Amino acid sequence: MPMVDIDLIIGGPQGGGIDSAAQIVIRAFSIGGYEAYGIREYYSNIKGRHSYFHVRVKETAVRSLRYPVDLLVCLDSESPFVHMEDVTVKSTILYDEDLVNTKLEQVLTMEPETKKHVMDKLRAGGYETTIAGAVKYMKDKGAVPYPVSFRNLVVAALGPNKPPARYANTLGASLAMALVGLPAEFTMRGIESVFGKKKEVVEDNEMIVKAGYEFVKTHNHTMVKELPLRPAKDRYILTGNEAIGIGKVIGGLKLQTYYPITPAADESFFLEGHDYFETSAGEEMDKENDVLKHTGVVVVQAEDEIAAIAMAISGAMTGTRTSTGTSGPGFSLMAEALGYAGNNEIPVVVTLYQRGGPSTGLPTRNSQADLMFAINAGHGEFIKIVYSSGDVPEAIEDAVRVFNYAEKFQVPVVHILDKNLANSFFLVDEIDYSKIKIERWKVPQNTENFERFKFTDDGISPMGFFGKNIMWITGDEHSELGHITEDPETRDAMMTKRMKKAQTILREIPEKEQVELIGEPNADITLLSWGSNKGVITSVFEQLKAEGVKANLVYVKLMSPFPSDLVSKYLSKAKLIIDLESNYTAQLATLVKQNCGIDIENFILKYNGRHTTDDEVYEGIKRIIEKRDSRVVMVRGA
Repeated sequence: MPMVDIDLIIGGPQGGGIDSAAQIVIRAFSIGGYEAYGIREYYSNIKGRHSYFHVRVKETAVRSLRYPVDLLVCLDSESPFVHMEDVTVKSTILYDEDLVNTKLEQVLTMEPETKKHVMDKLRAGGYETTIAGAVKYMKDKGAVPYPVSFRNLVVAALGPNKPPARYANTLGASLAMALVGLPAEFTMRGIESVFGKKKEVVEDNEMIVKAGYEFVKTHNHTMVKELPLRPAKDRYILTGNEAIGIGKVIGGLKLQTYYPITPAADESFFLEGHDYFETSAGEEMDKENDVLKHTGVVVVQAEDEIAAIAMAISGAMTGTRTSTGTSGPGFSLMAEALGYAGNNEIPVVVTLYQRGGPSTGLPTRNSQADLMFAINAGHGEFIKIVYSSGDVPEAIEDAVRVFNYAEKFQVPVVHILDKNLANSFFLVDEIDYSKIKIERWKVPQNTENFERFKFTDDGISPMGFFGKNIMWITGDEHSELGHITEDPETRDAMMTKRMKKAQTILREIPEKEQVELIGEPNADITLLSWGSNKGVITSVFEQLKAEGVKANLVYVKLMSPFPSDLVSKYLSKAKLIIDLESNYTAQLATLVKQNCGIDIENFILKYNGRHTTDDEVYEGIKRIIEKRDSRVVMVRGA
């Protein structure tokens, strides 16, 4: 029997329950013992604009998506138009047959530019500019239309007094899972998992599930007759935002500040809503560390990002583990205060979620274009750590690590992630707390003349905190006691002391936490990348290996100070280097050239804000191997 590998998209209006449908799908498959991974794509609009969830289901671990999809579920009149190119031979298109005569011109939520592209494509092929025309366009590509009257099914299941639009998301999810052969019991348990506390909602949706499965059964079109049953196990379903929040709590977070901004704010909302965490390991961890059961985290929504980082720095001055979360525009406002933390060697953590720029840019779309900005933020010269994560298990551990780094090296840390990770849904097994080490450093007792900024060989001075030590803190240059000074010799000595930390950091952070080599040690091609691209790159390795192409990935996590020697060691052995990033200027490759003197010539880049997929990466690699291109730009996504 072939391995299960299903990609599906559920598309509909923002505010139309797309997130709930996605949760039902992922939870149902998880309960059924399958692995799943998904990304949410949405406009910066509260309600009405097109939103969709792309999810992949496999029997083995999955950390990437692919096009074309096996199943397209259209919950509105816009989805058939914007996803016309996302299907192929034998893809199933599930759509509302009551909308087939809707004209493209009538879809008011669609952007004019997108509407023009779709209209030109349909007209060029001789198709009507209606949903019927879009469905015919996909059918001629080999896809299989599956029309359903959403209204009739809802009325038949619940009677005429329940609004059909309210149940379109559940109906679409139920029909989808019936089509791919997931037994109804798992779909129902997925719904109970999402709506469990709302008895009436669960009862109504149970009727919807029965109606959806019965419809598929009687209309004799199942993509898979029935998925094989698999042993179920308890797992977490986590987004990147939630993973960072959990990691921070485990790491001892006590003060989180923020000003609402997409996609960072979801982390703080999660922390606000969960001042109590319960896991199977929670009781034991709580007794040992007092961080899991009752978190004791204070979450403050500040009036702006300047206040947010100022509050976080103030908390860190007392010895409290503090952080603030933001995205590009907010991080811009934090630059001056970040320099203050660097000058005064304050261990504060800033979690930076990248989104499309510049300015407001693409506020709800993916990007990796803030790397150079994070490294260079703040005027003058000072040491900060810029650290990247690429998936949910890693993000949990890294959220603890960056607190350790900040405190150990007495520097601000920018923990940089991308929107894809923030808004991806991962299935995660029980968190392995044995891999997580919380490190705290002893604060010396106060003396009459406490030298908070004492000159040392490694650049690390005695740590001091307000409330425990008497010391002076200023934004100006200062002496070992913290008093303001412009004496040139003291300035030279103090700058040298602070800058020594770069070598101390590179020496003391374990190599695997700086750079990781993933894949074949003696590879034909070497990918260089970071962040959430890790999952899609490693997924493509299997496909390349089947064709006799050995590949590996130089996966960089520590961006500043840059691990030049380690990166050079790995890249110097490479036969063909390809840099893959979600930005226009290949910023990591620029860092490599600056710090290692290695000039990378081949690139696979994506900067339209949408998620990177297996097929794009595979095609890009093949184009470069076959010398058809040296700069491949990925353009997939609606």
